[in-house]
Amino acid sequence: MDRRTTKLLRGTAATLVFATAAFHLWWGLPRSIIYAQAIEGLFGRGLPPDPRPFLFVAFAAVLLAGPYLITRGVIGLRNAYIAGTLLMIASIAGWVFWHAAGHGAFLVEGFSAPSSGSGGHHGGSTTMLILDHFNTEPTESAIKTLEALAAAIFVTLLWKDPAIIPGERRESVESSTSSES
Repeated sequence: MDRRTTKLLRGTAATLVFATAAFHLWWGLPRSIIYAQAIEGLFGRGLPPDPRPFLFVAFAAVLLAGPYLITRGVIGLRNAYIAGTLLMIASIAGWVFWHAAGHGAFLVEGFSAPSSGSGGHHGGSTTMLILDHFNTEPTESAIKTLEALAAAIFVTLLWKDPAIIPGERRESVESSTSSES
């Protein structure tokens, strides 16, 4: 892979990570502040607060720390690509889990998510449930698409970035790339 393509992919991955972090902060920060102010009252009634706002803020902080740590030389590119891939996949998996597990129904004993009858919003398979959420929640679907694209770019960079490929493999990758041009 040539330097220009590598720089373009790195920049695109960074942009996708920043967009993901911005969304998670936008959604999570105001809610986590409200929940933090009301946490004693919620636990006093036996109601656990929704953990997502706190997790969203923590996730955004980790995402924003990544590029900073890379530019300071604290984390190498290979580890950053692996971490980026795992974080993006974990976010998608967490989203699937949250919806498949009944939107937090597992947090409250004896509670189950509402259902709208046969084949409704929470009936049927997990795949259909996720596709339904993907189709009816444009913001969620956009963010999950960005995360999937970022994961794909991180995997591509992990395999093709000349800065992290060992010597022998780098030569074969560079020669195959130049022959494709």
